[in-house]
Amino acid sequence: MISLGMLGAVQSLTPSMAGSPLWQVVFISFGVILILFEVVRGWRLGLMRQLTRVAALGAAYAAAFLGGGSLLVPIARPVFKMPDTVLSLLCGAALALITYAVISGVGAILFKRTSQQDSGVLRVIYGFAGAIIGLFFGAFLLWLTVASVRAIGALAEGQASSQSRAAAYGSADPTSHAIEVRRRFLSDPDDSLAALATSLARLKNSLELPPLGKAVKQADPISQKTYKTLEKASSVLSSPERAQKFLTFPGARELSEHPKIVALRSDPEIAELIAQRRFLELLQNPCVIEVVNDPVIAERIKKFQLERALDYALEKQ
Repeated sequence: MISLGMLGAVQSLTPSMAGSPLWQVVFISFGVILILFEVVRGWRLGLMRQLTRVAALGAAYAAAFLGGGSLLVPIARPVFKMPDTVLSLLCGAALALITYAVISGVGAILFKRTSQQDSGVLRVIYGFAGAIIGLFFGAFLLWLTVASVRAIGALAEGQASSQSRAAAYGSADPTSHAIEVRRRFLSDPDDSLAALATSLARLKNSLELPPLGKAVKQADPISQKTYKTLEKASSVLSSPERAQKFLTFPGARELSEHPKIVALRSDPEIAELIAQRRFLELLQNPCVIEVVNDPVIAERIKKFQLERALDYALEKQ
């Protein structure tokens, strides 16, 4: 039976984005299967191989955090031609994957599986200890999944709510209503993207329904404020009116009037890339790279009051 708290959470959202108890049960089942899989895998791999995986995970994180940007970005910069921020993320992820694969591979060569142990008692000890570590890996992977779903769902919820608001306001205008009807009957490609955004938002809201939602929010080290900021940013970026209002906030206006940014806004090639959603080519554009790598602009962005600007853009007229 659905609790009153759950009903309140559902009613506060549009029906298409409201959380579903069934979806929550499905996700819980997925989490249980994932953890059981890692426990069984840990039993088969054994204690030493599992410890090697733990060491590989720690080394991968350290490699990504400490060496990804400083070591590989200067090498990757002339090859991939992207902003340093993007290259730092990509190089860090690549270095982390390589580090994890190498250390895990060495562990697989040096240490035996549980079934390869000579003594029966030793097999039980190896298997049980490996299963305990597998429980840790399962919980860690589940947390990554939950955090990813909540982050992507927050972005999708902001986009979907912005589109719902635009549709609701547009339906009052005969011209906008005619465009909306035409879009639906001619199967605009954006329909699939809107449906995906709605589904992701619904999955995120399903995770946050009681009774699981409270435990998810308390266990997640990422603050609820971060997810709300992502949702607000997506909602603003999905609405031309809100984006325009965002640019009138003090600080945003100064940024938008920077000569390099003005040049980007007036560049027809940049506008075409954005309109056609060719984001990879957009990141590789020399003008975009120059703006993103500009230390003066980066410093202004650091000092910019993003949260207040988003709240200002979302205020009702």
